[in-house]
Amino acid sequence: MPAGEEDAARTIERLTNSRRVIVEAYEIERRRIERDLHDGAQQYLVAASMKLGEAQLSPAVRSDPELAVLLTEAGKALSDGLSALRRTVRGIHPQVLGERGLEAALGDVATTAANPVRIVCPNPLPKLPEGVLAVGYFFVCEAITNAAKHVPGIPVTVLLSADQDLRISVLDEGPGGARIIPGHGLAGMVERLATFGGRLSLTSPPGGPTQLIATIPVLLHRGESGVNL
Repeated sequence: MPAGEEDAARTIERLTNSRRVIVEAYEIERRRIERDLHDGAQQYLVAASMKLGEAQLSPAVRSDPELAVLLTEAGKALSDGLSALRRTVRGIHPQVLGERGLEAALGDVATTAANPVRIVCPNPLPKLPEGVLAVGYFFVCEAITNAAKHVPGIPVTVLLSADQDLRISVLDEGPGGARIIPGHGLAGMVERLATFGGRLSLTSPPGGPTQLIATIPVLLHRGESGVNL
């Protein structure tokens, strides 16, 4: 290999390694937060709920209807808070994402989305770094949420493919006219993708449809394949 090509290859390898470090650091921090919420805050709430249940069985409570009502309301608020926390924990890094991959995880999202959502993955995706999976997953979640907010009830199609990059297209059949405005939702998407070396393109002519395409480097080392054969 000519010297120039060797230098370029080494530079690319260094960039790939540095990007992997960033992605892995984000993923480690995400899992730390998930673990702290699950093992810390959640356990305190469970313990408080059990104590409250014991208090409701007290003879003093049975003889005081107003206190019984207050404890019941407190119990419901605590239960609602625990449910919200559990949803947050699951949302930080959905278990199915690591176990079954991006397509399956997004399939779960589609079943509960406010808009009709179709997930299309013509070819099996290769094994991707967990950080890359997470970036793609949360990009789609945010895009689906935006569609529900701006074009409620409109069908959304998500197309997944990968080679050297993970490419995700989110297309809605709304009236179009979307723009990337500094300080607003789509601009935030651009910034978050750029953190991982990704980029966002938007097509949204008047009359629609609107298509967002995220391109996220798979961060392969030289000789690794981005195609799942």
